[in-house]
Amino acid sequence: MFNVKHRFGSQSIRSRSVWANHLLLLLAAFTLCPAPVYATVQNVLSYGAVGDGVHDDTSAINAAIAAMQPGDTLLFPCTTNSTYLINSQLTIIQNSHGVLLSDVTVDGSGCAIIKDQYSNAGTPTGKIMVIGGTGIGIDANYGPTVALSATANELSPSFTTVSGLGVNPGDYVRLQQGGEDSSTGSGNTACDPDGCRGEVLKVASVSGNAVTVTTALHDTYDPVANSAVAQKISSPLTGITVKNITFDGNGTNAYGLVLAGVAYSTVSGVTARKVQGAAIFGGGDFNVAWSNITVTQAGSEDCGAAAHFEQQGNLSVNTLSISQENQQQAGGSGTCFINAGAFGFSLTGSANSTITNLTVDATGAYGRPFKTAAARWNILNSVTVQNGSQTYDNGVTIEYYSSHNTFNECVVTNNGKSGSGTGNAGINLLGNFNQFNVFSNCSVTGNGNVQFYDGYFDALRLGTDAANAIVGGTYTGSNSAEAVILLEAPGDSVSGATINGPGSLGIEMDSATGNAPGAPNTCINNNVFVAGTGLIGGIYAAFGSDNGSGNQLNGLSINLTPGTCTAP
Repeated sequence: MFNVKHRFGSQSIRSRSVWANHLLLLLAAFTLCPAPVYATVQNVLSYGAVGDGVHDDTSAINAAIAAMQPGDTLLFPCTTNSTYLINSQLTIIQNSHGVLLSDVTVDGSGCAIIKDQYSNAGTPTGKIMVIGGTGIGIDANYGPTVALSATANELSPSFTTVSGLGVNPGDYVRLQQGGEDSSTGSGNTACDPDGCRGEVLKVASVSGNAVTVTTALHDTYDPVANSAVAQKISSPLTGITVKNITFDGNGTNAYGLVLAGVAYSTVSGVTARKVQGAAIFGGGDFNVAWSNITVTQAGSEDCGAAAHFEQQGNLSVNTLSISQENQQQAGGSGTCFINAGAFGFSLTGSANSTITNLTVDATGAYGRPFKTAAARWNILNSVTVQNGSQTYDNGVTIEYYSSHNTFNECVVTNNGKSGSGTGNAGINLLGNFNQFNVFSNCSVTGNGNVQFYDGYFDALRLGTDAANAIVGGTYTGSNSAEAVILLEAPGDSVSGATINGPGSLGIEMDSATGNAPGAPNTCINNNVFVAGTGLIGGIYAAFGSDNGSGNQLNGLSINLTPGTCTAP
């Protein structure tokens, strides 16, 4: 029989039980929590890469990727030349055993250049590196589309589908719908020319076919009028880090660095250059932060803006510089050269983003330097857009269902050719349903013709822009052909701005034109019109419902109805 007294001395039975329980818990911890697997640095030189700008390192780099485990680092060390040549796309999604490569790092050591030597310039469809996605396209892996069972309202925390999406808390979904509003009777549920409305969201909880998300819906998703659907993002990668590396397309590739179906990841210290389309591209991502990014010699109307983000949720961009955009025109060769235009920065079908310290210099390029399409509830701080010098190269173009975006301290200057056309605007709102956008303390000066234009023109001729606001800032005209600020949409407001000429008027509110309602119910308060700068008139209001007060006209004309109003 076990000798309790000899084994434990005079300990009580209770003390022995506590000791035994602690021992059992310790043994269980070792059993259930095995020793951690430490991350490994996969040095591409160890797999035969040379990095001399002469040898083809594609196979060696792919071998290093195949050997990676989650948590590993793919290291490109500095060499004498530090240029790693490749002849086909590098793809990071899974290793040779089919394990998804989340939590991995791509480190260029602050010197490495991944340079594509893709030779078929006539059909530039390649990408330098794709992280996530299928490794074939430039988008996330989306599951089957499932229609919403009822309209999900803007800022609602949830939506419901007609059948299960197969999602669990922590998964990611894309909501998407057509952009052409068929509620007016057109019956057209297709997307607008610049893409579909939508965003990427994270699942917080699921109850039956009802899905609650971690943030909110940033649009009203209507399954009847706009064919709203939801899709699960399959096999997303999380915890990706890309840092201190250069991607060089050698002038023949279409895309540089592509993140598709990636969440909670960071890209920093990256230069992307010499591609025929988008040097950096995000498609179907959630909570990805880009910082200290430089883009040169890129951009295409067909193959993406120089920096192109679509179907994003919670995107963060801090310090992105775009310059030396491609200067192709119609008639060029290759899929990215069919149409004129080398767009600079594009944000499409995305919501809840924060963009800070973005600079686009479009000198010599053909195309819009900055544009949004179906971008909603985004904050843009210290955006500079300049030197879009071709006809209709508006500086900042707000398009197609772009609403509730706030621009703080933007600088928009020297964009568009001079003339009588309103297409040469510093800031131009065009398309369908651009509403509740705010431009706070911006400097908009010397652009081709109109400095700020909220126009009636849209693809469906519905005249549906409304309630956009200028708050503070300086607006300086460039000639007397048009007003400095031209409003053709209802419910707009201008308050606290300083307005300089030249210009036919400081602020003009237009009357109804065609299907457009014109600019009734505008609110014009506390603006300063600077005399002696070439302004011919001050304020022209087309409707008696346009009103305001506190404007300093300095002798310039005004027909605005006096009254107290509040910007929407």
